[in-house]
Amino acid sequence: MNLSNLVPWRFRGINPFLNTYGDKLLFGRIAKTASIETNPNAKTEIHSAVPHRYLYAYLFAIKSLLYYHSDVSVVIHDDGSLLDEDKRLIKIHLPNCRLIDRAFANAEFEKLNNPFLSKVRGSYTSYLKLFDTTLFNQSERIIILDTDTLFLKEPKEIIDWIINGGNPWYHMAPRGKMKVEKEFEIANYAKLQDVHIQTLIIDDLDDINKSLNKNYTIQQGFCSGFIGYDSGTINFSELEELFKLLYEKFGDKIFRWGAEQTTHGLILCSKGAVSLPLEDYFVFTHANAHLADNAKFLHFVGENRFHKLIYPKLSNVVLKKLKTPR
Repeated sequence: MNLSNLVPWRFRGINPFLNTYGDKLLFGRIAKTASIETNPNAKTEIHSAVPHRYLYAYLFAIKSLLYYHSDVSVVIHDDGSLLDEDKRLIKIHLPNCRLIDRAFANAEFEKLNNPFLSKVRGSYTSYLKLFDTTLFNQSERIIILDTDTLFLKEPKEIIDWIINGGNPWYHMAPRGKMKVEKEFEIANYAKLQDVHIQTLIIDDLDDINKSLNKNYTIQQGFCSGFIGYDSGTINFSELEELFKLLYEKFGDKIFRWGAEQTTHGLILCSKGAVSLPLEDYFVFTHANAHLADNAKFLHFVGENRFHKLIYPKLSNVVLKKLKTPR
């Protein structure tokens, strides 16, 4: 027996520890910044699934974007772990936001009377980004933003899209292997996944497209932590058809980490989604850490998140901006 398996994942190093307990310690100073008014009737909504565990990081993420452009509607999806005090804090900092409680969302989704999609949605929290955004969106355009992100410079391409629309888009992870620590323990990953669902789907994509009469494709490196598309691009009829086939082919693997991102990728890439410039918008890794200062947007995921504590250091840069009126 590997003795390390007896130690809870959160205690296996500085990165797991900070991922589990570091949110308020590293990002709590965002609570000292002023609230930001947004527009609940805007043509673009920004949706995020937010857990208690990453509450302050989320406030950094959304405020770092709103600093540059706030004529948007902000929608927060409680993943089920937000406390009442968390919700009050969100409302203080984002007074015009729409905050959707998990219990309410569950009840509303059940009204679709689709037990299969309800099972898929409930299998892990990242699916809220896919299903609940589709259910609750009220705007012309949708942005999905993960909690572990930062905007360091004005994202002019994104602001133009928010105002004028255009093709769907996504940001990219660099080529090569990436370590991940979201929503599962690393020690169990190989046992649970065997082969990652995205690899299985890509390897079988020709047959999937033939069976569904579709032209699905996915760009290697597609990341769903920051994506934009028109309302109506994703619908439950297509999701049901796609997921039923994927379940028939791959079983319970569609209920595990990575399936939501792959599904977003299949649909958006098949509908003309374009990748944001990799030099400006990218997933942070050890290999590209030296480029972080020059980025417009960074997505901090997995074991890379707290590499050399660059993430909290850059959040200090954002904090100074937020405390200085534009």
